[in-house]
Amino acid sequence: MKFPILLLSGAIIGTAFAADPAVLLVSPPELEEAWIQYAEERGNQGTAMKVVTTTEIEKTFKAGDLANKIRLCVRKHVDKRGFHTVILGGDSTPDGGLIPDRDTAHDNMWGEDQDIPTDVYFLSPTNWDLDGDGIYGEFEDDREAITYPDGKLAIGRIPVRTAEDIKAYAAKVKSHLASEPSGQLAMTCAVRGAYPKVRRSGTEVIPAAWKEGEVSLFFNDMTSWDEADEEGKFDLNCENLSAKFSEINKWHLHGHGLINRWVLEGHEAFTFSHVKNLKNRENPLVMTTVSCFTGHFDAEQDPCITEAMLRAAEGGAVLIVAPAREGKPHFHDPDKDFQLMSTEGKLDGTTQTMASFWVAALGEDKMAAGHALAASKAGLAKDAEKSATYHQGMCELNLLGDPTLPVR
Repeated sequence: MKFPILLLSGAIIGTAFAADPAVLLVSPPELEEAWIQYAEERGNQGTAMKVVTTTEIEKTFKAGDLANKIRLCVRKHVDKRGFHTVILGGDSTPDGGLIPDRDTAHDNMWGEDQDIPTDVYFLSPTNWDLDGDGIYGEFEDDREAITYPDGKLAIGRIPVRTAEDIKAYAAKVKSHLASEPSGQLAMTCAVRGAYPKVRRSGTEVIPAAWKEGEVSLFFNDMTSWDEADEEGKFDLNCENLSAKFSEINKWHLHGHGLINRWVLEGHEAFTFSHVKNLKNRENPLVMTTVSCFTGHFDAEQDPCITEAMLRAAEGGAVLIVAPAREGKPHFHDPDKDFQLMSTEGKLDGTTQTMASFWVAALGEDKMAAGHALAASKAGLAKDAEKSATYHQGMCELNLLGDPTLPVR
């Protein structure tokens, strides 16, 4: 299934490169020329885009801050012109950055966190601040002003900072679209308590929809590549993971993490130095990960590990779904459900989001990445309406990369 794209840059009417584009890409003025070139390339690849800059958005829309003005611009294109996909073409930082995110407030294990970045906000017909206190997405106080994806609209952020970043990313997009569709998805798990739910995702949930594909498991003490008498000998370490990245282009990484690393078997860390050594540019990765803070694209510290994977010129990834903060399991009844997760493989909200993404992208509908994540989140919308913890999961899981790309 193909979806056209709108790229925001230039005038609010924008720069369109094919008739009737339905994808909007928002560009900072300093990257406008590079994004126009990207839009032209994507148009030649079959995806029509429109480009509009934040400068023109600021001039045209007057209500609220820049994030709200971007939302109003998106809604105008959705409601009046039938657009259904949005690209945010720039990185975010605590002081706004090139394309500011919308910070939302949630309670976590350390207290209240008011700066969890939530890109689905930009698709919303409402402003997520019902009580007008300038704190967005509060589960109790703003409940009636919060809307979630319905599966019809999609958004993704390409968290670049320079024209060189865009050029490197465009080259990987070209390779991704030219590559042969792969029939394998690999799922890692470096946390033994999560084995049952990851195994269930990989052996039941995803294969039920992706009947022609193969899901491989890469756990601390077993892998799908073990010889019969050598179970667990193929360690989940940086060397082996890097080698498999060159063979398989679809991955789910499950385990601990930080802004600058994935934590593997034996607490070995996959960091920026390993990203730099990847040479899979001709077959870049599509990834989901639940590892905490690995999708922290809005930090003062730059890049986070997923941004490094996307910006890497010689390899890395072209699409990543990742948590901007904790990536923890979300349940309605944690006292009961955590035990069921560890014993019977009950899926928490975060893991369910990731598994449903793969189902939508690889199953019968073959949805583009942005719509696959939107469909996954739409399936959890009623849970998020009832539960503050599911609401947090809905907000902190963002798509990094071009949402119009297929998952090959």
